[in-house]
Amino acid sequence: MTNKEILQSDLLDIIFENRNKDYGAYALRRGYNTRLLTALGAGLTVILFFVLINGLKKETSVASNNVTKERNEVVIRSIQMPQEKPKEPVQPPKAKSVPKVAEIKFTNPKITEDNKVKDPMPPVEDLSGKLTSTQNVTGIPDDGKEKPVTKPEEPVGTGTAGPSQPVADFVIQERDPEFPGGAEALKRFLARYLSTPDELEAGEKKVVKVKFKVDKDGSVNTFEIITSGGDGFDDEVLRVVKKMPRWVPAIQNGVNVPVSYVLPVTFIGMEE
Repeated sequence: MTNKEILQSDLLDIIFENRNKDYGAYALRRGYNTRLLTALGAGLTVILFFVLINGLKKETSVASNNVTKERNEVVIRSIQMPQEKPKEPVQPPKAKSVPKVAEIKFTNPKITEDNKVKDPMPPVEDLSGKLTSTQNVTGIPDDGKEKPVTKPEEPVGTGTAGPSQPVADFVIQERDPEFPGGAEALKRFLARYLSTPDELEAGEKKVVKVKFKVDKDGSVNTFEIITSGGDGFDDEVLRVVKKMPRWVPAIQNGVNVPVSYVLPVTFIGMEE
């Protein structure tokens, strides 16, 4: 290969000069760059695919968390029950004091080693009106009668006794919001004022769900279509529900509270 051909030739051709180019090594080296670029492209495509799937999952989870639940404006209030006053402790009854009866020491005499008597018995005259004991106690003379058993004094109450009064059960008052006259009155109201904006085939249905808030005074406001049946049907439902009178407000724990309400309206095509 001449110098001019060397300058114009590829490095791979120079290496395989005068060698068998039909051998597999030449073909592998010739297509190396193409295979490398193909592998990089495939790897990047797989990575982007997983990134897109992860992003879609996050958007789906965020969208599901933003769904508004019905009656999410119910206010729960704690009721403070009246506390009973602590009762004064009842003092234990005091036992009546009984005067002690005179006692005289009366034990068997002891003989010492020098034949002297230790602790001799008292004379018979001193035993009169006294109880024998192991010690001398000053008190009233014993008359020989049986002493009454001391009973504790009955506790004296601080109030007047009387029949116990029944305690009324605590009843929690709760009530959902209601259209004046109930569910049947609501159906009659919708049937009277609603009209089908578009022609429907026999048996065809269009369902519209409208959400609104019933305030503490029964007024309805904040209308929102959460299930659409089409622009014409949505507008017709909003037109009619905005004409509704005041509802009976919801009650929780005896207090009027604002509550969100979802009203489904179904249009059905009738046979002519």
